[in-house]
Amino acid sequence: MTRYLAIVNAPGITEAQFRDALNAVRKWRIDPRHTILRASCALATGRIVVECEGVEQAPLEKWLQERGWKAEAIYKVDLVHDGGYIWKV
Repeated sequence: MTRYLAIVNAPGITEAQFRDALNAVRKWRIDPRHTILRASCALATGRIVVECEGVEQAPLEKWLQERGWKAEAIYKVDLVHDGGYIWKV
């Protein structure tokens, strides 16, 4: 599976809005072939970083748009570091 990293601008987002947007994703799945792995939000700036794994980018773009979140950029991830290990994706 391909991993994507989306940099999102959502000015004025609240904790409740962030929680609602992600609680709506059942088991973090956008659909059977795409999973939200992680999302981090800086409430003061309205910046969100979303990490998604899936077969193509379009479902992530659609999911972000449905929440009213503007993706400034979406990148295909090549390397990941987690817990002391680095692996290719």
